[in-house]
Amino acid sequence: MSRRRRSSRIPRPHQHESARRSAHRTHSASDPAAGNPLVPMLRPALRDQDITAFWITAAPLIPLLAEDPGDLPAGVDLLQTFLDVDIAETTALLHVIAAMSPDEGFRQRARAALPTRRQPMPPQVTGLSAAAAGGATVFSDSQGDNLMIELVLPKAVRAVLITYIARDPLPYLKDAFVVGAPLRQVHADYRRIMARDGFTLDDVLEVLSPEQAGAALAEALEATPAGPEAADGGGEQWPMLRPFVEFVGDLLPAGGPGYDEDGWLVGSELRATLEDVEPEPDGLDPDEGRPPWILEDGTDLVVEFLASPQGRDLDGDDHAPPLVTFLFLVASGASGDPLGWTPELSEWVAAEMLPTNPVLSDEATQRAPAVLPALITWAHARTGTEEATTRAVLDVVRPLLEDLPARRSDPQIRARRLEENVEYALETADPDALRYADLAMRVGGDEELDQLDDTPLPTEPLQLEDVPEDLHPTLREIDDHLVRDLDRVAADHPEQDSVFGDEFRTACRRLLTRIARRDPAVLRRRASTRITAGAIAWTVGRGNDLVGHPPAPARASALLGAFGITGSPSQRAETLTRAAAMPRSPIGVALGDPGLLVSAARQRLVRTRDRLAERA
Repeated sequence: MSRRRRSSRIPRPHQHESARRSAHRTHSASDPAAGNPLVPMLRPALRDQDITAFWITAAPLIPLLAEDPGDLPAGVDLLQTFLDVDIAETTALLHVIAAMSPDEGFRQRARAALPTRRQPMPPQVTGLSAAAAGGATVFSDSQGDNLMIELVLPKAVRAVLITYIARDPLPYLKDAFVVGAPLRQVHADYRRIMARDGFTLDDVLEVLSPEQAGAALAEALEATPAGPEAADGGGEQWPMLRPFVEFVGDLLPAGGPGYDEDGWLVGSELRATLEDVEPEPDGLDPDEGRPPWILEDGTDLVVEFLASPQGRDLDGDDHAPPLVTFLFLVASGASGDPLGWTPELSEWVAAEMLPTNPVLSDEATQRAPAVLPALITWAHARTGTEEATTRAVLDVVRPLLEDLPARRSDPQIRARRLEENVEYALETADPDALRYADLAMRVGGDEELDQLDDTPLPTEPLQLEDVPEDLHPTLREIDDHLVRDLDRVAADHPEQDSVFGDEFRTACRRLLTRIARRDPAVLRRRASTRITAGAIAWTVGRGNDLVGHPPAPARASALLGAFGITGSPSQRAETLTRAAAMPRSPIGVALGDPGLLVSAARQRLVRTRDRLAERA
């Protein structure tokens, strides 16, 4: 049996996730929690015999309770709604909050309330406060690692967190779920599953030290955005389970080796066996079979169209044939017929596909207002479609094509193209193509990546031109927090003085003013200017690989602590980055603009770009 087949058949976590119950019950008007829509979710999970059921149900509520106060109505305190209702379900939730919330204030409030609660609780709930990490093992394939960490609670409660950490373009958490069984039983289950396919788990299983397991999980989590853009591995529990995963990660010691620059666990004994195994691509090979613009009788539709009366004016235009070929591919993929230009397909291509598609060059897209109407007219004539239908389609399509240059240049659409480019690279199953697409997303595009150098950013004051005048005081206040609190980081951590210097402050100010110009409403909310400043600094730090797990030079806790932020700023940061039209990366933070990258980050990106170019 070939190595390629062996690796590709290793099961991944989301392929063997146990089902969980989701029964719902109604409540009478006398129920003290009848008005709380979350209690019907918590009640069956608390009574479930599966020890993981309540963790899985309660974990997604943690970020909900920590929602940015600026996004809530005045006076709303989500946590207080659970403190005020003294029933078993809210008591159990307070145990989870006391153990898992990243906000120290929330943890303290939950702990303070628990001594007054009298409802009996199962050991998997009360034991969270005394939980510890047990053994850690990993088995890998050519694309990533199945990391398994045992969770040990009092009264013989055992569970295993199983994560799949994808390797490219850098290690990130693609999937996670928890199983209510000891690690040895999970190993036995995998042995049985793999044996049915003719494989042996022990050939690929490696034991990790707690320090290395902690480092690997921490690196993967830091590269995986929280919120709607989090990578979805197709399982039922991820990414909703993230607070539980972070909780388990916090139980592991720090300081171990994690991943190297190529995305492999440091010291992996199986790397030499696996890294030359090519993954089997998903879907069909686009190079196999007859292309859709070649008919069974050998007719080339591209040639026929360009020679027709409708396409004759495009003869000699070098960008027209690639665009026509692309449009045939789109029509064939959507309807199975390269000539099937229905009203719905035509409108979708003009309004959505052409502005956001990352494959077409700008030059080819610029020809679309001339090419697409001619192609639709020709295809309808060739298939005998009524002229009235053709006119109706063109009446819809032409205004959209006139608006195409403006839509394609819109910053939000540009961000979508960068995101689509990463998705396209993922489909190729080519690690180097994926890494290159990720680099392009981080700097704003292929052209920006090709031209990137390591020139330092200049020292700039806060630029308020074109910023609404009513926001000037707010921006100055945010800038004051940036200056004062970044100085505090340097004072408390002298070794990081150069990390958060003039270049870094320039990048923060540029991001702040971009937000103010693009979507000033987000800065008019009630959110604290100090928290906004911290979220901007955290975003710029993460986007420059300056903040996070080593080898990043600064810990997030050191940066955020200077701004007085005890929890995660990810929710406020998500609001701000959406306003700034930054692309949503499935891993890490993509600033999408070389003007926000400091020289140290530029140097790393240039080295990676050049290394990929040499390999290509």
